[in-house]
Amino acid sequence: MRLLRVSWKWFTEALFPPKCLICHSEGKYLCEKHDTFHIAPPSEVNFQYVDSIFAATHYFSSPARQCVEFFKFRGFREVAEIMTKEMIMKTPTSFFKKTVLVPIPLHWTRKFARGFNQSELMAQTIAKYASLLVSTNLKRIRRTPQQARLSKKEREGNIQHAFVWKGDAIPRNITLIDDVVASGSTLEEAARILKQAGVKKVQAVVFARGGNRNRQ
Repeated sequence: MRLLRVSWKWFTEALFPPKCLICHSEGKYLCEKHDTFHIAPPSEVNFQYVDSIFAATHYFSSPARQCVEFFKFRGFREVAEIMTKEMIMKTPTSFFKKTVLVPIPLHWTRKFARGFNQSELMAQTIAKYASLLVSTNLKRIRRTPQQARLSKKEREGNIQHAFVWKGDAIPRNITLIDDVVASGSTLEEAARILKQAGVKKVQAVVFARGGNRNRQ
């Protein structure tokens, strides 16, 4: 099965070579000229339940924004390798020690429509590198409007009571994985549910942080 997937990937790339997401030159999804990510701005969120958070890059830079757009909304799963590589290289090792990776879940209807959960794919890739377990016991039980379309205040109300932990075993330490953090409402609500379930420490690692567009 793996050989078949590799062969199919080689075949499709031979017919349709990857093109840079920014300048459209053939060869890679990000050419050497555009394969540079800006440092993430400092977090402006005062979390109550998330103990620590790390973002690999700044969302309002062309490479990061295009990666998220093509991966999350256009289904270019290969772009996930670029994103997770950046996360693995830049994230302090303390975030990946003695922890269980938990991707932020999608509601099943949205996952069905999209065909995958981008955070889950990212968590699985990081887990292979760091030799960690991935748990999908955090479930989204309420379908909510997309956070990106709401104001900060609306986001906080939108995400309340959207998650539940359905596992029997409770990890002591969990690292949440997501693609983008802006207001922090989603991560904070997920962390609140996890701590209610008995988790002692909740960290978060994301690919990109939104914020002031001038900080690049």
